[in-house]
Amino acid sequence: VLDRWLTSATQRLVKDVTADLESFDTQHAGILIQEFVDDLSNWYVRRSRRRFWAGEPSALWTLHETLETLARVMAPITPFIAEKIWQSLIVPTNPQAAESVHLTSWPVVDESVLDDKLESAMKLTRTLVELGRAARAEAQIKTRQPLSRALVSSAAHDQLTDELVGEILAELNV
Repeated sequence: VLDRWLTSATQRLVKDVTADLESFDTQHAGILIQEFVDDLSNWYVRRSRRRFWAGEPSALWTLHETLETLARVMAPITPFIAEKIWQSLIVPTNPQAAESVHLTSWPVVDESVLDDKLESAMKLTRTLVELGRAARAEAQIKTRQPLSRALVSSAAHDQLTDELVGEILAELNV
């Protein structure tokens, strides 16, 4: 579910940043990239850490493709950082890659992988995790201490798949 979410979120980023740059709104494009990088590092990478350690191909491939696309999208706004990502990650792994991110074509949105429902459900999942962490902090219960249950309103719970409920349980150590 994390791979599907990241793939959809990456394509959404391409779509939204493209629209912003075409309307000369670089500030909003930068905000979108910043939020995406935060989601990528503080949710996907953190939740997939064990998968990376195990060398799971789907997790590694999803992250690699995301970083390649992110470098292309970032290039007009943060050219040096995008070039460093490209030179460190893409050029060594792909002999057919362009010698610079600035010599590549702009990514094209793949509408078939956009999943509004999954993105919305993942946003709800992250919100519930943040609320769960806040409740633990308020009760002074550390995350390392397992809980026997967590209560979520039925309206929110109905929007979540079993996979996403599992992510919440794992993240909150329930």
